[in-house]
Amino acid sequence: MTAVSAFTDDERRHFVRYTRTQRWPLLQRFPITDDGHDGLLAQMLASTPAKIRSLIDAMRDETRAAAARMLAGRHYRATLDALPFGPDDRIVAVGDSITADRLGWFEILAESFHQAGTPAATLVNLGVSGDTTADVLERFDLLEAARPSRVLLMIGTNDAREHGREGGYRMATPGETERNLRALIDLVTSQLGAAITVITPPAVDQERIDSYFRDVPVHWRAAAVAEVADVVRKTAPDAIDLHEATREIGTAGFLEPDGVHPTSAGHQFILDHVLGHLRASR
Repeated sequence: MTAVSAFTDDERRHFVRYTRTQRWPLLQRFPITDDGHDGLLAQMLASTPAKIRSLIDAMRDETRAAAARMLAGRHYRATLDALPFGPDDRIVAVGDSITADRLGWFEILAESFHQAGTPAATLVNLGVSGDTTADVLERFDLLEAARPSRVLLMIGTNDAREHGREGGYRMATPGETERNLRALIDLVTSQLGAAITVITPPAVDQERIDSYFRDVPVHWRAAAVAEVADVVRKTAPDAIDLHEATREIGTAGFLEPDGVHPTSAGHQFILDHVLGHLRASR
């Protein structure tokens, strides 16, 4: 384990990028102040609240810049304007670190609505790093409290995650993933009366994963993530097939060095793909 005095600036930034303590289930059920969250992250990283806030502000600036670049394109702005959302809609994104990412696709979407300056839906990000389909099912009460009119569900990468150095144990079998997805779809549609858009997990890069995680007992197999994508397609035949789309374009430039998380360009590709699907379904 990394000693508290040994964190580099890059490591702190990486941790803050994907760690949103405001979305941790315990701290949603028993909230603390924003200052408390800054202090919590600071203690975890042997830093100060001021430095944590500076990191968060810098990432907000990056997200604003990414949204501005996308809005400069006519096609993206037209797609945004054509989305089937109104001011009374509440669009809730549910997922793992790919959604929780402070530089991620859903944050760019929220900032795009803000910069476009037109009445739009309320966007709520309930992504939590490390979540599996079972974790999302466990925190259904928090999804209910968000009062969604539509849920964007991208989950499953961590169902394929394996723990252990030799012959790792997978977080969920394909059967368990299917059961959890079916339960979530039923709960959202029948109990919340909300629409749901299910999204397959994006493809991963095996070579980068093998290199990045070679010294830790955590691993992903590209074939296992593909298997999860198959389960999503089976469970939700109208799902957005992000796995196939990212597999076709290749992962060069799309994924961070860990081979799992999208780069800024990767997130923009995800957002374009998701919005294109939503516009077509209008």
